[in-house]
Amino acid sequence: MSDTIYPKGLRTFPPREKAPDFVKGSLIITPRELVDFIKDNPHLLTEYNGNKQLRCNILEGDQGLYFTVDTYKPDANQKPEPEPEINGNDSDEPLPF
Repeated sequence: MSDTIYPKGLRTFPPREKAPDFVKGSLIITPRELVDFIKDNPHLLTEYNGNKQLRCNILEGDQGLYFTVDTYKPDANQKPEPEPEINGNDSDEPLPF
């Protein structure tokens, strides 16, 4: 397992004392710090539909929510397991229609 990487420029805080239950906290983004972090760590970026992205995990700890960089990379040699065929019944027999 790799070391935990905390992205710079993202800070979370617990909800205010009188905040409603659906408020889980607040996030402050410092664009300059985040952009500098991304420029200094291009190896942490992934690509999706031609766009570079910084993937993060949202975790919960003793002091509330926080972010870590998602560094998971699937094994390139490992083939994904095929999806089981779902035919809507509990037997191995195919449906008659």
